[in-house]
Amino acid sequence: MSGSHLQRIIVGWALLAGATPARAADEFSGADKLRTIYSAEFRFTRQGFPVVPVAIAEGLARVTISAGPSGGVRLFPEGEGSSEVRGEDAWQVRASATVPAKLQHWAVVWRGKPGQGDEADAQIKRWKELGEKPRRFEQGTVFGVGGEVLDRREVLVGVGPFGKPEEAEHAFEALARKAALANPGVFTELVDRPHGQLEAVGSKTGMSVRNEGVLWFVAGGDSPLRVEAEGTAAKALTRVSGAYFGKLYVTLDRNGSLAVVNALPEDRLLAGLLPAEIFPNAPEEALKAQAVAARGELLAKIGTRHIGDPFRLCSQTHCQVYSGAGRETARTTAAVAATRGEVLFTADGKDLADTVYSANCGGHTENNENVWPDMPALPALRGHRDAPAAGKSDIYAAGVSAENLARFIDQPPVAYCGQARLGAGDRFRWTVKRTAAELDKLLDQYHLGKIRAIEVPQRGVSGRALAVRVVGSARSETIRGELRIRQAFGGLRSSLFVVELKDGDAIFRGAGFGHGVGMCQTGAVGMAEAGKSYQQILRHYYPGTVLRKLW
Repeated sequence: MSGSHLQRIIVGWALLAGATPARAADEFSGADKLRTIYSAEFRFTRQGFPVVPVAIAEGLARVTISAGPSGGVRLFPEGEGSSEVRGEDAWQVRASATVPAKLQHWAVVWRGKPGQGDEADAQIKRWKELGEKPRRFEQGTVFGVGGEVLDRREVLVGVGPFGKPEEAEHAFEALARKAALANPGVFTELVDRPHGQLEAVGSKTGMSVRNEGVLWFVAGGDSPLRVEAEGTAAKALTRVSGAYFGKLYVTLDRNGSLAVVNALPEDRLLAGLLPAEIFPNAPEEALKAQAVAARGELLAKIGTRHIGDPFRLCSQTHCQVYSGAGRETARTTAAVAATRGEVLFTADGKDLADTVYSANCGGHTENNENVWPDMPALPALRGHRDAPAAGKSDIYAAGVSAENLARFIDQPPVAYCGQARLGAGDRFRWTVKRTAAELDKLLDQYHLGKIRAIEVPQRGVSGRALAVRVVGSARSETIRGELRIRQAFGGLRSSLFVVELKDGDAIFRGAGFGHGVGMCQTGAVGMAEAGKSYQQILRHYYPGTVLRKLW
């Protein structure tokens, strides 16, 4: 019998016998390990901080988890609180016999709160009478903190199902001809989670530990765990490298590939997140405002993002950028500690405010529903001038026009985000040219022929383009959605622009960087430099909200 085979038998026996006593389970542990990682439930550390599972990477073929010299890596096949394996400095994880998740996508035709069950039933009846097959769903979460219960759930009525999200999106035009749609969107239903065997092989002994679906890892000492991984994405080799505090679990993503998830307390997460989201050398009050806004985003998005995935949030701009351990700075960590547990609530104090933010609003923020049509219009996210009250002349008193928008871009009025010493420059005003050849390549998927004109038939309250009509010699195409417009023209800094064609080239003159909803990060810097407190900054960008301390 080979030594490696004998080691596998010994390890398997040790796990069944519970040879190594595990410490008591914390509040993130659960008997049903797979139910736990797909759940939208909130769990808290003993110190009172929410635990947030954030995806580090997906689409991986192999993952290596290692630790520093102070204790090695502790492996928990059944989750912390179960039997564990110690003594290894590193584990390499692979998956076998994998089956992708089964997902269905639904075109959302109605949204409401849990108490609106009768209206949801009426909507289902209505859409059945219109010949559709509607279903009722619920997303979001309920959690208790600070002596009160916060209900973040939302009831949805969806029509479908569709095999791909794009198919659900394309259905809206036909559905809108049958009945009015309020805040349409796409809901992803997890019909069956992905399946497969995960195997971890120890670096010292070659011992093998197998488990269905998920394996947990915890550092044996105070050092963070290190992740080295690689996989393929869009036919290109992808490598991931980084260090992370808290727990790590390796599981299967919706495609059946490996995913690495970092489950860590909110304060640790924000300490690693803030330096990636705002200049660490920004004024102290701007950093505090960013800490409060980022904390609110964490709480507001749990249960509404990445439904059907084995984590709550991602580490990309889709959620918030998180780069792991070792990126923290003393100033940003101090801002997190100084605002511990502080979040913004709506004016009535009954719900969390949605504290979205962007890099630079260009001098005017935007209404949230114009950027994200699946959201209702929120009072705290109304577009307005990014300027002191005395300087807020209504530049669009007669509505947004090509003339006053061009004047706003070419002759910018006073704005906090324009006068800040950090983050202004080419984020505040910019000019980009796309040559005729570049336009042909970027818009090739639409089969337009030679580009004759680029028109903007719909704009938001800030002047941002919400729809762009591209006229070609063969046909025309209307591109809708703030982000899609930016992407369609090669990653424009924002959709707040005017455009003209010259000899086939498109010249974009624009303002701002990002979607422009909520807090303008550069403007927060400008306000702090002008002597404003973080409370004043938050009131400026989220009017009518109330700042409260939950933990």
